[in-house]
Amino acid sequence: MLAAVFAALGAGAQELVVGAGFETRFDNREYSGNTYDRSQTLFSARLTPRVGVEWSGHNRLIFGVDLLQNFGQNDRFLSEAKPLMYYRFKNEHVKAAAGIFDRRELDGDYPLAMVSDSMKFYENRISGLMGQYRSSRREDTFVELSLDWVGIKSGHSRERFRILSAGRYSFGRCFYFGYAFSLFHFANSDFDDDVADNMMLVPNIGTKFSALFDFEIEAGAILAPQRLRMLGKGWTTPKGGELRFKMSWHGIMLENRLYAGQGLMPCYGVYGGELYAGERFYSTDRTVYNRTELGYKGRFFNKTLEVEAGILFHYDGTGLGTSQVIRLGVDIERLFKIGGRKN
Repeated sequence: MLAAVFAALGAGAQELVVGAGFETRFDNREYSGNTYDRSQTLFSARLTPRVGVEWSGHNRLIFGVDLLQNFGQNDRFLSEAKPLMYYRFKNEHVKAAAGIFDRRELDGDYPLAMVSDSMKFYENRISGLMGQYRSSRREDTFVELSLDWVGIKSGHSRERFRILSAGRYSFGRCFYFGYAFSLFHFANSDFDDDVADNMMLVPNIGTKFSALFDFEIEAGAILAPQRLRMLGKGWTTPKGGELRFKMSWHGIMLENRLYAGQGLMPCYGVYGGELYAGERFYSTDRTVYNRTELGYKGRFFNKTLEVEAGILFHYDGTGLGTSQVIRLGVDIERLFKIGGRKN
């Protein structure tokens, strides 16, 4: 692969890629009235400088470092420092990446029952592979697949990997149907033979249209087959359905999600967030979870600055809780010609 990269560099124009991302997220959770999640405040910032080379307009080889600091964790200089290093190919219809890359390379709409907001922030890297195809007929019709290897078998770690896939097909003037899929394999360590498999499939259908406000209405089924060998349960398949309604105007947004069905995380008390990446409220066994968000989201300065703020109301069948979220993100990048010629 390196030989092919250097051959390509010698054949065409190259540009030096210099960029950095910054993000801070404040999430104050007041859940004293709820049963299925606990009150806490998550407040962190991350800086991701990166450098690399781009050639032929479609290929990139990038190296960077992801620096995370949890506010209040004053016993260490940085909470985490992890590498980014990947190759990416991208043209009008195809995108592929290999290595350790940012989760934002994925474009799929993965529901909160599958991947929570905090998971997207704190586990923001994919270690593995991804591929995506986008239709030439309609840009919002696509399919993607990724493999994220997050754990190696050892004396203190389990072998863990996650497969994610999503797709959408748009038809008519404003309708679409699609899916999201996740398979998480949670295997034994050197001292523990326990193995669990957690899958989730979410087919959905929806519509987007404008009538003074921008509207989106989506309905989907949630199927969550799980195999829990150590507990002797074999396969179990909790399931339910979710209706999502969203209206927005110039960045101001009101969104409601109503889930009805079985608790999707029957073994959260055993494995916790190690096995389940979704919003913990979906573990409710009271047949209902409702989430309402009122907020604002906007981009400024040629989309290099993103600001998001909102208040959320959570009803898990036992009580009402609230959370307040503020997020600020900056992403800047510049290309410098370093040799070769345009083909």
